[in-house]
Amino acid sequence: MANSMKKKFDKYWDNLSNMNPLLYVALVLDPRNKLSYLGFCLSLIYGKGDEKTKTIKNLVKEALLELYDEYKKKLEKKNEKEKDTCISSKLVDDEYVDLDEGYLKYLEEECGESVGDCEFDIYLRDGTEKKIKGDDNYDVLGWWKQNSFKFPILSQVARHVLGIPISTVASESAFSTGGRVIDIYRSSLTSKTAESLICAQDWLRSTPADLQESQVYGVPLEDLVEHLEKIEDDLMIGEKNHNDSIVEDDDPD
Repeated sequence: MANSMKKKFDKYWDNLSNMNPLLYVALVLDPRNKLSYLGFCLSLIYGKGDEKTKTIKNLVKEALLELYDEYKKKLEKKNEKEKDTCISSKLVDDEYVDLDEGYLKYLEEECGESVGDCEFDIYLRDGTEKKIKGDDNYDVLGWWKQNSFKFPILSQVARHVLGIPISTVASESAFSTGGRVIDIYRSSLTSKTAESLICAQDWLRSTPADLQESQVYGVPLEDLVEHLEKIEDDLMIGEKNHNDSIVEDDDPD
């Protein structure tokens, strides 16, 4: 059992560099943590200044930046469509358009990079929120909602990443002395087969509530079946007696 548990643990947590990067990204998107807390935790595992710590931090930063760029492209396309619609309908004055473009250029000159990159760097560069010991009710998504004007793109990334529900599994399922409840064949069913099984199960579960409770009009099904069988036997006996009497009446002797 111990070896089985160790093998299962190592599968997900042994090599930190091979873990799902979204776990690290979610940690960094907590304004109380950011990259500094990730670096602190890694230093406790590998030692301060270890090369693995730097490598993992860089991988996490690249993963977050890749996500950020993807959301940035989507937002830019959306803004372009809205801008084209406004200009075509002559709802935007040229003077204000020039003003907005000038402001964007100003931000690029001040930051030295594009406006989007500034948003990403500003979040990592800003100080972390104060972490209160024992406070487990901190609303991370609420913080991003309040700061969505300052971080319009990152706030969308945070909303989707932090909104992913955590999957759990019962310990009996992962570590069972009785073996796997579902064998390899059943656990590798195709999506079409699984869909058919679920559909059939749904049909079976659509049985009327009275039958599901094994009762009809308050009478248990077993008693009802016995009663019906008795009625059927009585009918068969009555029919047999009736036929016998007809035969006797027709007999001339």
